[in-house]
Amino acid sequence: MPDPISLQLSLRVALVTGAAGGIGLSIARRLVAEGCRVLLTDVDSDRLYAAVASLAGPGEAVAVAANLASATERAALVPFALERWGCIDILVNNAAYHGARRPFLEGDDAELDQTLAVNVVAAAAVSRAAARDMQRRGSGAIVNIGSIQADLPVPSYAGYVASKGAVAALTRALAVELSPLGIRVNAVLPGVIATASLRSALGGDSAPRPATLLGREGHADEVATAVAFLASAQASFITGAELPVDGGRSISRRTDPFEAAFGAPTHPGNTQ
Repeated sequence: MPDPISLQLSLRVALVTGAAGGIGLSIARRLVAEGCRVLLTDVDSDRLYAAVASLAGPGEAVAVAANLASATERAALVPFALERWGCIDILVNNAAYHGARRPFLEGDDAELDQTLAVNVVAAAAVSRAAARDMQRRGSGAIVNIGSIQADLPVPSYAGYVASKGAVAALTRALAVELSPLGIRVNAVLPGVIATASLRSALGGDSAPRPATLLGREGHADEVATAVAFLASAQASFITGAELPVDGGRSISRRTDPFEAAFGAPTHPGNTQ
């Protein structure tokens, strides 16, 4: 992870969803390194508590396991942060449910409901709860984790792609509505990021490299750096933005080996 820069995030209170591994854990690690007090949440309680135990830095990390598809469980998150630290300054909506990869015509409504519940409804609900406290103090930052798939869909991921399109629209809508309250809302759009789950799905280290302009996959720490910046006062004049962290993939004309390497569309994916 890059050395923390002067983002003036010390003692800020942050909530990061989907934080048991991958991008979410890297975001939490960066915020703790910047001195934030961070509440991590994830549906996978075992991985979550192990993740919190692995964090070190000048900040503080606390875990609360929650299934974001449950209105009751997600409603407890912001009140927990408020009871422990008295406020919430930063919300990172990172949790995502991918569902099983299968052709759209073979999909079912239950899986689509789950995808939208975690990726869109929960993001909106937790944002509302956090924004109510941010409004009280006249400041705050919400960073949503979208995806370049909203504009570059991968076949057999219709529900996930649609949910990320909704996250992009939600980001813009909340930026418009919450900016008068002193709350900034932005999104980071990762491209192909070399998390352990992705490498496994792509067949390990032998998988072909993605069609980025930089000729490589990204790293979760690089996404975390973008999130930390947007959450900080260094981004005080940025709201409603969608920042691609994709190595230039979204403007690349190179042939993309991603779909061929990704294998048969049968495996599930839950990155809460």
